[in-house]
Amino acid sequence: MDKAIKKLAEGRKSYLFPLFLISLTAGLVLFLSYGYMDLKAWTVWSLNLWDCLFDGNLWNYYEYCAENIYHLECEYMGANYLALIPWAVWNLPIWILQRYFGVVAVGHAWTLLYSKIFLLFVHAASLYYTYKIVRIVKPGGQGAETVYLSLSFPFAMIAVYYAGQTDIISICLFVIAIYHLLNGNRKLFLLFSVCSIAAKPYVLIPFAAVVLLTEKNVWKIIRDAAAGISVMALFHICYLRAPMYLESLRRGPSAKQMDSLLGLSVSNFLGMNISLFLVAVICTYFYFYIHPWKEKSPKTLIYAVIIPILLFFLFTEYKFYRVVYLFPFLYILFAVNTDRLVYNLLLECIMNAGIAVKFYLTNGGFFSNWFVFDFVRKLIPRTGQWLRGIRGIKENVMLYDNPVYTVVSSVIFAVFVLILLINSPKYKPVNGGGSEKLNKKAILYIRSSLLFILILLSFYRS
Repeated sequence: MDKAIKKLAEGRKSYLFPLFLISLTAGLVLFLSYGYMDLKAWTVWSLNLWDCLFDGNLWNYYEYCAENIYHLECEYMGANYLALIPWAVWNLPIWILQRYFGVVAVGHAWTLLYSKIFLLFVHAASLYYTYKIVRIVKPGGQGAETVYLSLSFPFAMIAVYYAGQTDIISICLFVIAIYHLLNGNRKLFLLFSVCSIAAKPYVLIPFAAVVLLTEKNVWKIIRDAAAGISVMALFHICYLRAPMYLESLRRGPSAKQMDSLLGLSVSNFLGMNISLFLVAVICTYFYFYIHPWKEKSPKTLIYAVIIPILLFFLFTEYKFYRVVYLFPFLYILFAVNTDRLVYNLLLECIMNAGIAVKFYLTNGGFFSNWFVFDFVRKLIPRTGQWLRGIRGIKENVMLYDNPVYTVVSSVIFAVFVLILLINSPKYKPVNGGGSEKLNKKAILYIRSSLLFILILLSFYRS
């Protein structure tokens, strides 16, 4: 107990302490203020599991969801429900209230807030294992700094505290998987990876690179790859003939995920379209396969995780909420490369601002007061004159064919390229990684203000 008090006292003296408070405040405001449509949809779909299970009719789960009796904006449940199983367990109390006492879960802020708490616990578990990974990758390194950067990553906070999306479940499982691999336990790595991929298939992108780096036997690679997709594939096979399953996949919110994975394409001399992302990621996989994993280097493993993810954002027209997949391995990479931390922070700050501008102004329905809880909305003063022009920006300034949109996208593209370059093992920073020219604390405070700007604009945008 005395040791814990001593550590707390030391933590309060750290420059990170006020930054933690700022980010936790932003997270609390996001958590309490918003009931986004994804939160409502996933909550209902998790409760639908209990309905179908209680009625002995899981086979008709997708048909039941498609009935959309609670009038969700997302009519079809277009994914497997494996990630919803632990969430459904958490939501059992509000299912009982809904089933037997007529309390409609999506009709009340307090039931939705209860549902969202589950994601907060998952987020906290991700941060805990992030800290443990940093202690392995960089013994004696800045574990607290990495946890802060991961916690305060704006798009992770938006995904968890605002939108209530299931991606954090998949990410958390994969973080635990990497932790076990770093500890030499490949069986647990495969187990948690299988669960992670079953929850959300995007994790397949870094998983393949990790397998190719850490295993050189072709038959064992095939075995691990088959294990990785086994649960996801088995679920699909089992439900292939279930009522409304295939139609839900075609018409649900995840229907165009494969198109986004193909990303930007060019035509070759034969007139065939070639996906730049697939070319880049296949070359990266080959590099990691032929690259020896010397002394089971944890640093090389982190590169294998984050580089395919960075390539995904480099060559695909991604949705803003997918940026959550940079969490937390981008910051573990920063912890590996402490000699270039300030450069990394500056680039990441520009990246965050650019993505926020790009998607705030082209996806006004996401960052708007449409999803603010009624009990919060009553506390918000009416729109001031100084914000009157904000509503017209989307129509007049930042359309997809507008040069400003192209400029912002180009800046973000350049940032991703630079992050790849300066974090290359062959790059040797000068001037202490920029510490003589740039103020790390100033960058961190600027970075922490972004969420408050988005929150303020959201309150006033309809």
